[in-house]
Amino acid sequence: MIEQYMAEGRSECAACAEAGVSVAWYRRWAGRLAEAGLEGLKDLPRSGRPPLVLVSAEDAATLRSAYLKSNRGRGLGSMTMAARNMAYRGRLAPELCAEILRERASKHQLPREVVRAMRAAPAEVQRYRDPKAGQNDGIYTPGWLRMVADGSRRLLPGERQVWDDASVNVGVVVPWTRGGDACSDRWGVRVARFQLLLGVDCATDYVCGYGYVMRDNDAYNGGDVVRVMHKAWSLTGLAPQEVVLEGGAWQAQKVLAFLEAAGVRPISAKGRPNQKLVEGYFNRLWTALSIELPAQGQVGRFRGEMAAENQAWMRCRKGVADPRRYFPMLDEFLAALEGAIEFVNAERVESAQYGTWHPAEAQRGWEAQAQALPAGLWRHALPVDEVRKCRRRGLVGVRAESPFGFAHDYLFTAPDLYRWEGAALRVQFDPHLIAIGAEISLAKAWQEWSAGTVVAEGAQCISAAPDVAAVLGWLDNRAAARAGKRASRALVATSVAAFDPRKQAAARSTIARGTSPASAREDYARGQAARLEEGEDALETIRRSRRRAALATDWAKAEAEAGIIA
Repeated sequence: MIEQYMAEGRSECAACAEAGVSVAWYRRWAGRLAEAGLEGLKDLPRSGRPPLVLVSAEDAATLRSAYLKSNRGRGLGSMTMAARNMAYRGRLAPELCAEILRERASKHQLPREVVRAMRAAPAEVQRYRDPKAGQNDGIYTPGWLRMVADGSRRLLPGERQVWDDASVNVGVVVPWTRGGDACSDRWGVRVARFQLLLGVDCATDYVCGYGYVMRDNDAYNGGDVVRVMHKAWSLTGLAPQEVVLEGGAWQAQKVLAFLEAAGVRPISAKGRPNQKLVEGYFNRLWTALSIELPAQGQVGRFRGEMAAENQAWMRCRKGVADPRRYFPMLDEFLAALEGAIEFVNAERVESAQYGTWHPAEAQRGWEAQAQALPAGLWRHALPVDEVRKCRRRGLVGVRAESPFGFAHDYLFTAPDLYRWEGAALRVQFDPHLIAIGAEISLAKAWQEWSAGTVVAEGAQCISAAPDVAAVLGWLDNRAAARAGKRASRALVATSVAAFDPRKQAAARSTIARGTSPASAREDYARGQAARLEEGEDALETIRRSRRRAALATDWAKAEAEAGIIA
């Protein structure tokens, strides 16, 4: 490596400094390599007293295995017990057994060669006892998590992010009128330690985005991961080149498909929590958050640490006490979280390996290393992706999880959606951003239209908002949806009114080919003129009025089902 640096034009001193060795060390070993090749790198004969006994490679392996199996403490074995047991059992060379069992002032005085053969780091002992724990702890080299894959240089801002989840150290109170547990059944609110999903730039420790997921079981899924990542990256229109993820929901099929569509390379840290920089960031964030939060409500970072708060926590969870007396509401918590993140982003980071820097300042210029989000990526980020049949009068419904974890019925409509009645439609939307509507396309080929044809972009949701959303004023787009619904009703009524027996086939054929609303209105006007010219009788007029009345009744029924008063 040093010679490679020197070949690039660096001085011998600079190359050695980059490799982390002294010039004297490099010259000594480079000289021995040039003089005798690889043989010159072997240990030279040493002066002093010769070893008491020689330990063969086979005996060394036996001693080491016995030491790893011995269990004296966490990460420790017993060299004395391992060596003497192997010698007592005669599993070593006879002269080695005799030397180990020879009487000395203390049985713990073992030959140096025997001690050297058994020496193992605590991490090696842990790996032997629990391979998974050993993998989690790993072999840690300070600073390598901020290096590129080949270790040749430090990461630049925007190149790599690491994402992870954490349960916050405070109970958060959320309006929960639907009940389902002792607390919400009695008080109409729920208190829980919901999940925080957070991403950090590996080069600077700057928070690039986060999401707070509230579900019935206090968990999250792959759809939540994708939504949070996409939202964070969409704010700037840029994504990192790589992202470090643990296992579980972070490597769900939906997440990996989203990253592939975004052109972001995933780096697996599955089963290796100590291989993610975000773990250290959480430690700093919890400290800052504990200061920003109200005095009450913190349950502590360790079980049973905050005695009074934990007792209140248990009483509230059981429905005995009102959690609003002890824990912050959602808006209070989010304000405190924003303040803590803002502070940590501005606070100086001190690293023994890389010196000091301010994350917010170091993050400047990250756009040069990041990559632009591809067009249409938002479709891969929509957490709900279902296939449903279009109902009568252009309605399509999907039952999906609300932003707060419980099932909710979402009903969508669009001015032209009635044209696809009976077709299998693919409905994609984000319950967190329900105000922007749903993307609706054909799931299968229908009539002359191919699968994938976009039927409606931004189809309005006309169902009632989830309970929690209504209380907080989130996601409640019913007022905005009424205009779209009325426009759809007017257009349907206009088009259907043109379907008189004499022109029914032609009118349906025109609509099936996707006639625009303006064309449909023109068809209706022409139909009216034709009927006037033909002098329709009063009976036909009455029949048309009845059809209109039946249509209005159907819409009233849909409104009632959706819980909306037009």
